[in-house]
Amino acid sequence: MYLNTKRILAPFLLFFLFIQLGLAQVDEIKDKFLNSYDLMVIAHRAANQNFPENSIIAIEEAIRMGVDIIELDIRVTADGVVVLMHDQTVDRTTTGTGDVEALTYSYLQSLRLLHKGKPTNEKIPTLEEALKVTKGRIMVDMDMKTDKVDEVLEVVKAMDVVDELLFFDSDWDVLAAFQESLPDAFIMPRTYKAKEIKKAVKRFNPRAVHIGPSFYTPKTVAIAKKYGVRLWINALGKIDRNMLANPDEEWAREWLNKGATMVQTDVPSFWTKLK
Repeated sequence: MYLNTKRILAPFLLFFLFIQLGLAQVDEIKDKFLNSYDLMVIAHRAANQNFPENSIIAIEEAIRMGVDIIELDIRVTADGVVVLMHDQTVDRTTTGTGDVEALTYSYLQSLRLLHKGKPTNEKIPTLEEALKVTKGRIMVDMDMKTDKVDEVLEVVKAMDVVDELLFFDSDWDVLAAFQESLPDAFIMPRTYKAKEIKKAVKRFNPRAVHIGPSFYTPKTVAIAKKYGVRLWINALGKIDRNMLANPDEEWAREWLNKGATMVQTDVPSFWTKLK
């Protein structure tokens, strides 16, 4: 009887241990985000070099690689389902065609994601499906490609992951709508010049702001330090291509040492080595 009880309890104990380890994992990342200026690496559209962008398998791979945050693109279908898709249309990334917001979820499920132009077995994930994978394991940058805030809020609240998400948009009104409904949410506004950082701090009290390479300057860094905010910058495009062609860790460290503490990349395998 004792042995049978052990056999019955063992799977439940392992499951409980798995959950606790996951929570410890995301708690460590959140602590790093809030209480340090250590480098954080963000996988752009998850691990899209190896798998279809914004796919579940790419999310799993990014977590395995040890990134701190996964960036996902959020859109809403014609029938109100929140899905992951970067472009306005599905033409580039799937076997189908059409505007995401004019298509139904059932149609999207008939499609397959492409990787480097070739069909895969991967489907377009819903936000709920993605958050089931990331919950307790990693933070998510919610890159809002829609102004349908209510639909997104419904999923986020139901999944109980508000403190694991970072809401990003260049439209500050969309971010304000999230903050109004979720006062404790992490908000990251996009800024287009150094003086906008002060405005962003006044409006959102963010822990991080997104900057562009055109004003990645000592002035911008000084303003960020004054207000205690992290600087998020993209390595996407030319910088990532250079790192792939010539993985120069010394140059990369010098670039980051100018003051950015969060880097978004299509090549997380390189940048995670700098943490």
